[in-house]
Amino acid sequence: PDKLNGKTLNYFFFGGSTTWGTGVDDKNTYPSIFSKLTRSHVTNFGESGYIARQSLAYLNNHVINYSLLDMSNVSVVFYDGVNDVNYRCRNEFNGMGTGRENQIQNLLKSEKRFSFMRTFNQMKDFINLIFQKYIHKDTSNLYSCASKKKRALTVAKSLVDTWEITADFVESRGGKFTAILQPVAYYGNADTSYLNLTSNDEKKSLAAQYQAVYPIIIELANERNFNFIDLTGVYDGCNECYIDFNHVGPQGHEILVSKLISYL
Repeated sequence: PDKLNGKTLNYFFFGGSTTWGTGVDDKNTYPSIFSKLTRSHVTNFGESGYIARQSLAYLNNHVINYSLLDMSNVSVVFYDGVNDVNYRCRNEFNGMGTGRENQIQNLLKSEKRFSFMRTFNQMKDFINLIFQKYIHKDTSNLYSCASKKKRALTVAKSLVDTWEITADFVESRGGKFTAILQPVAYYGNADTSYLNLTSNDEKKSLAAQYQAVYPIIIELANERNFNFIDLTGVYDGCNECYIDFNHVGPQGHEILVSKLISYL
């Protein structure tokens, strides 16, 4: 097993649904494959939809809950980028918003148990579903990072600042931190011809957000004082690695882990 400061190394992997394992079974998540090939103890802290700031909070809670004042045998890996861009470039999110914030706020606003409007909620929800299914809705203006450089910079800087704060947090306790910019099908040269990634206005707009924000993330992260790895090209040339715009199958995770082992 890997060693850090003479002790058996524990890897903590944080990220969104790609880390959690959407699209594969438990044994084929990339943290599981990494553990098997390196014979290291690995904990998968991935949570669907998480942005880096939520992973930092998750890490902080874990450290406090288990009194991990000494992290000298811990290597923390943040695998981020897709969710930070996908959620934080949306027009409805401002400031430090996260993926579920708008949904929760709308639910709370409508949840007035004894209001007169509650009588008609079921009919209203039914009409909204019909409208969404059959009425064309302009989705080309959901995002603003590609059209507003200041917004793109804000999103990129927020992610990189979170990585830097996490590095300080981990390293102050003797641990090791690595930030990884995760690959996305809209950025790089993987074979994605079978996915129809730009088949509608919303997908085209989403693709433009990654083209606008990812280069800024790479530039800012390379200027900071923490271990940063750009893996946006890890699937270049791969045939059918992606199963959607950001998740991959077992083949993709095996390619990813081969790179992770060489870097980590």
